[in-house]
Amino acid sequence: MQKQILTLVAALAMALPSLSTAAFVSGPVFYNYSDIYSGTSEDLTYDADGTPYSDLPVLLICIDHSTQPPFDYKVNPAQFDTQAGASAIKGPSGAAGEAAVYWLLDQYYLSYYKTGTTEQRRALQYALWEIGNDYDGSAGSINISAGASRPASENVLDYGGTDQAAFVTAYNTLYDAMKASLPTLRTSYRSNTYTMDLFRNRNPAYQHMVALIERAPPNIVPTAEPAISGTPQVGSTVTGSYTYADTNADVEDPSGTGSSYQFVTSANPSIGSSSEGTVVASGTTGGAGQTVSYTLQPADLNQYVFFCVTPAAQTGASPGLQVCTSPVGRVTPRVVQQAPTPVPGLGPWALVSLTPLIALLGIRRQRRS
Repeated sequence: MQKQILTLVAALAMALPSLSTAAFVSGPVFYNYSDIYSGTSEDLTYDADGTPYSDLPVLLICIDHSTQPPFDYKVNPAQFDTQAGASAIKGPSGAAGEAAVYWLLDQYYLSYYKTGTTEQRRALQYALWEIGNDYDGSAGSINISAGASRPASENVLDYGGTDQAAFVTAYNTLYDAMKASLPTLRTSYRSNTYTMDLFRNRNPAYQHMVALIERAPPNIVPTAEPAISGTPQVGSTVTGSYTYADTNADVEDPSGTGSSYQFVTSANPSIGSSSEGTVVASGTTGGAGQTVSYTLQPADLNQYVFFCVTPAAQTGASPGLQVCTSPVGRVTPRVVQQAPTPVPGLGPWALVSLTPLIALLGIRRQRRS
């Protein structure tokens, strides 16, 4: 697990150097629209050293509903924890909600927010609140007439709109799309169009926010999570498997030059890469849906056995970092099953020869009695 976490941290660092670790940022946020709780900041900086959070304007849109919207932070700077992930979502959706926020803005930010009508922008706000408060990963939890976010009870005219029917149509479109798409959306979904981050407001009186920058995030390498199973015994087989993930949705390369594996032995119970042990078998994996096996040899006796994977994508940044499992082992000697010793038996002629003797013994016994 520790190796997997280190791999993920390294991948994130390559993706977003300025956001490589969660950090505290602050700065003025200027309220944008009266029809949607959003603000823009061009001056967010890291409190640790004053480094700018972004060289482009950062749009912040409220994603929860039970606290106050941060209308204006001109005097008292807003304070956020970056990369808050699902902890910035008050509802029960967890990682599914984080992916849903990215998906919704990926699909509808341009048409519903940036170039949309008041009715459409307001509908987008309610869809974000639905994810932030009521969504639990299931289609049934997306309900326009229940929960903390209820568009049906709102009069859009109060927010500068002019067409209540258009507002109803807009949020129905969003809710239908969410019910159809979100329950099957992978929890690792991230936007390839915009750089986004979930912010947790340090002031509990105000809402958490999604920060959006109108620039595509850098393409990052894929990641793998390997596993190994089997009996660590000479002559037995150990099997390696793994899962594949790519933030940019780049498909895995299963070809002869794609994702690769190594079975590695070592006297040490922990290794960081295959170079720290002895590679006893290697090749290409054929893709994450396949498994590969290795039969333990006498030379592997008393060694720990690891399965290492280097994931590769067909497009985008590739290959990813090699990741190795925790070990199985130490490898023990082969157990040789001893054949059971046969119980001596009497052949048919021996039984025939014994028959008169048995009869004679029986007659004597009767006479004594």
